[in-house]
Amino acid sequence: MKVSAVICEYNPFHLGHAYQLRAAASPAGEKENAVIAIMSGSFTQRGEPAVLSKYQRAEIAVRLGADLVLELPFPYSSASAEIFGGAGVSIAHRLGCVDYLCFGSEKGDIAALQTVSDRLQSAEYQRALAAHLSDGYENAYRTSAATVYQRLYGEDFTKNGSNDLLSLSYLSALKKYGSAITPMTVMRKGERYNGEGEGFASATSIRSYLKTEHWDRIRASVPKETANALQKAAENGRLADAERLYPLYAALVRVRGKDALEGLYDIPLELAARCAKYIYAKNTEAYLSLCASKNYSPSRVRRAMLTALMNVRKEDVSEVPYTLVLAANETGRALLKTIRKTSSIPVITKPADAERMDGDVARAFRLSARADSVWELLCDVPREGNAMIKESPVML
Repeated sequence: MKVSAVICEYNPFHLGHAYQLRAAASPAGEKENAVIAIMSGSFTQRGEPAVLSKYQRAEIAVRLGADLVLELPFPYSSASAEIFGGAGVSIAHRLGCVDYLCFGSEKGDIAALQTVSDRLQSAEYQRALAAHLSDGYENAYRTSAATVYQRLYGEDFTKNGSNDLLSLSYLSALKKYGSAITPMTVMRKGERYNGEGEGFASATSIRSYLKTEHWDRIRASVPKETANALQKAAENGRLADAERLYPLYAALVRVRGKDALEGLYDIPLELAARCAKYIYAKNTEAYLSLCASKNYSPSRVRRAMLTALMNVRKEDVSEVPYTLVLAANETGRALLKTIRKTSSIPVITKPADAERMDGDVARAFRLSARADSVWELLCDVPREGNAMIKESPVML
């Protein structure tokens, strides 16, 4: 049995995700493969909370095409595209049994994406970028990278969309690890992540429908399993509301000032100063509009908010030290037996076991559990802060 992996968030799981899982199960016309979903935990790459708990999202994924769901833990789940993609690939590679990595892209052309990735890692490009940055340009790194690339190769590699950019992080990480995993891409058939375009509704659009309780639009955009889970969670006060995060963060920074932001992971002094300066904004929207700039996107500011709230230090973000089993079906359970023999990364089934493992794993698990406990506070009806530590994988 061959194995495909996808790196995902499922926030929430929609029709485009189901389409990708079908493609991952049959790469290049092969017989059906087992599919491992490496899924973000309680917080996502743009610095927002997932609307449903990680165990609920994992169960939906297994019901709709995945065989095994493993967690991409915080803070890797809420880091830059390079760190997010690299951590996901690290898990897939170190499992020791993955044959394919399947990801969506706007371009839908693996050869073209590989060409861009190779150019970005070439000595020629790296020298030109270093020279450009040393000249004192004040543009964001991504802007500088695009400028240098266009000057050398005559095209803008950032123009297609966020999925293409994330694809480049996957390809770069596969090369870094010297992985034998074969990358394959599925052309995105739907809206872009921000809701623009046509086709399958994006997760962003679906989350906006949740805010306005447009259940007819939601049911037209997601499988019935997702719609039912969302509606039940809404009725029970178990949907996380991203707006609840700002008061928690603002209280921290209003009390501690800039000290709450300095010395933390991926928050340069300039960003720390901006975040502290505008901390008296009344809500998230106002805060992001004030803090964001040409150098710092709203997503970057959101990630800084999470970093400060969870007190993430540089030493907390290195090689992802473990992954947690969230859900599996019969095929997934058989695959877990294989993984126990092939994996070079700890694969934890019971959350409580993590704290009894070596120092790096225990420390990393505690940080991810801290994020889970904060996620609970974002629901109308929160559970105890340690509720997720007591949960077991969903076995179907």
